[in-house]
This record gives sequence, C-alpha cells and structure tokens, in this order.
Amino acid sequence: MPRSLSQQRSHFSVVSLLGVVCIALVLMSGIVQVAHSHPSGQPDHDCSLCITAHQVIQVVALVTLALSSVSVAGVAPEPILKRPGRYFFFKLASRPPPAVSATA
Repeated sequence: MPRSLSQQRSHFSVVSLLGVVCIALVLMSGIVQVAHSHPSGQPDHDCSLCITAHQVIQVVALVTLALSSVSVAGVAPEPILKRPGRYFFFKLASRPPPAVSATA
C-alpha cells in the first residue's frame, strides 16, 4: 500500500529546515558581498559590509614568558607496600625430562 503525501511530509523535520535556512543564508551573504558596490567605486568607511570585507588580521608582538622550574621535594616518605606472600612456587624444572625425542 503506497504511503500518502501527508505521511511523507512528516519526515521533514524542523532541524533539517533550519539547516536549509542556514545554508541559504551563507549563500545569500556570499552573493551580496560579491555584488556589493558603491557609486564612487571605493569602499565606504561607514558601510558595515565594506568594513567587514576589508578587515585584516591584526599583527601583534610575540609575548615570551621567562619561566623557571623549581624541583619539588617530597614532604613525606613513600609508604612501604606489603605485598601478600605466595603459597605456591612453580619452577619450570619441576617436570621430568622427556624420555625419547620425537625427532630421533
């Protein structure tokens, strides 16, 4: 049974509509910035779009900090950890040697 038109439209959410509007705003602002001009042909210093388009990164002096590291001494000695002892010690030499070699 085919779905009705109203059921297909219910999948179009508000979030996807907001995404389409944001993409449209970015595209429109790019078109306006490219097509923007003044009668004199020079950028106007009172026009907010011209000020934004001609804004450059401000160069600042490099700030260096003279840091020194001081070694820190421990206030208290490290605690001695008592580990539990083993009740069973396994040695690899505990099995008897092989009687006959399989390759001989």
